[in-house]
Amino acid sequence: MLYGHVKKHYRRRRLVRVTQVPRCGTHTALKTALQTLGLSERLNTAFGERVNLTLRQSVAALVRRTWSTAQGAPQLLLIVGWWRADDHFIRPHESLRVLLAQPIDRGRKRRPQRYRQRPPAMAAGLRGKRWTVQELLAMALPPTPLGVG
Repeated sequence: MLYGHVKKHYRRRRLVRVTQVPRCGTHTALKTALQTLGLSERLNTAFGERVNLTLRQSVAALVRRTWSTAQGAPQLLLIVGWWRADDHFIRPHESLRVLLAQPIDRGRKRRPQRYRQRPPAMAAGLRGKRWTVQELLAMALPPTPLGVG
C-alpha cells in the first residue's frame, strides 16, 4: 500500500510552497506507482478537488448561496449517500466510455452510436449494465442514524 500526503503552505493567503510527504511507502515508490498509472510523478490534490466541486454542484444543500439547506448532519448524510449511489451506479461518466467495435445505427437522421456509456461501477466490473432509478430505490438501505426518518 502506498499513501502520500500533500501539504500546502500559505503566507498571507498566498500559496508559497507545496511539499509531498509519504505516509506509507517511499518517495521513489510513490513516483514509480504514479508513472505506471500514466500520471505525473508528483502528488496533487486535483482529483479530490474535482470530486468536491462535483459534489457541491450536484447536491443543492451544499451549493453556496442557496435556499436549500440540510436541517442537520443525518439528513445531509442521506442526501450525499443518494448522490454517491446515483453517481456510481446510474450516471455515465464520459471519461469511462468505451469505443464500440461496430457502431449501432439509431435510425432516421440520428448519428450512429459509437460509444458505450458506463458509470464507474460498470467500469469496475461490479455491474453488467447501468442501474435505473427504480432499481436503485428497490435496494435495501443500510441502517439509518438516529433521528432520521
